[in-house]
Amino acid sequence: MNWRDDEVLSAQIRVMDRPQRHQAAFLALRRLQAPLFCIEMPADWGIDPAVVDALLRSGGARLDGEADEKFQQAVAELCAAPLFESEVEPEFAELFQLETIGGWLLLGEALGEMSEVQTDRIISLARELADSLDTIMDDSLTVVEGEDLRERYLDGIDERLHTYGVGYFASRNLEVEGRCHEAILAASAGGELFTAAGHELLINCDDYSNEVLSALRSFVKDD
Repeated sequence: MNWRDDEVLSAQIRVMDRPQRHQAAFLALRRLQAPLFCIEMPADWGIDPAVVDALLRSGGARLDGEADEKFQQAVAELCAAPLFESEVEPEFAELFQLETIGGWLLLGEALGEMSEVQTDRIISLARELADSLDTIMDDSLTVVEGEDLRERYLDGIDERLHTYGVGYFASRNLEVEGRCHEAILAASAGGELFTAAGHELLINCDDYSNEVLSALRSFVKDD
């Protein structure tokens, strides 16, 4: 089964309302955020870490799908960085950071509408980056610690995840995504997602994000 064309995954987004789509998009980006905090960006990008911090904090402050002035201000400050006026040839970890930043910009564009298509683009970004990480790990001679644990995880995944035929990070992302979407859809209409169960989702996303960070660090070149 090709996860890019899986109707079950698409249907979950389709039945969400605007706040639920915002929550799903936010959690997808949350699964990508550790490399933004913990891998230093090139100096010539001109991105102030404080601006990234403001972007991520304001981006998670309210999840109702409506436009948010503080978040839009943080997006504008980020877009003023020299990075967006120059051509760059990033290494893989840097490309991961750039794609993640692009995801947050997509969220800024989507607020106020949060259509199915906009939401799907953000959630698909997390899936694609996970798959790309698996691919570069398979194709590289670089040793990424934890291979035995990753193999044991893949041996134990359920049949649905197994049918996708993808690697560790793609499978893990889809597993955590599934938990997030299930909780979002189960929450009462207009209810608060991030109760005790919601905070567990944040922990799941952060645990996954930290695993991504650990793997990406294996591809960061020492100066």
